[in-house]
Amino acid sequence: METIIHKEIKEKISQLPDFLMEEFSEYIDFHLYKKDKDWYDSLDSNQKKSIEQGMQDIKDGKTYTHDFVMEEMSQYIKSKKK
Repeated sequence: METIIHKEIKEKISQLPDFLMEEFSEYIDFHLYKKDKDWYDSLDSNQKKSIEQGMQDIKDGKTYTHDFVMEEMSQYIKSKKK
């Protein structure tokens, strides 16, 4: 059963320029895909390994606070201006 919103969406889609149709199609595919699968499943092994390493770093306390990094960057930038 086609609702009013379906008709409105179809009308809007039909008015999109051709160069946006592929991008819009990928956007729809993304949303259809994400409801069925976890995005993690689409990552390659290197990406998964990097995330797992980051999680381990957090567990091991190998992290920096935002304030620490901001202070370090501020000092670095000041040293380069001299």
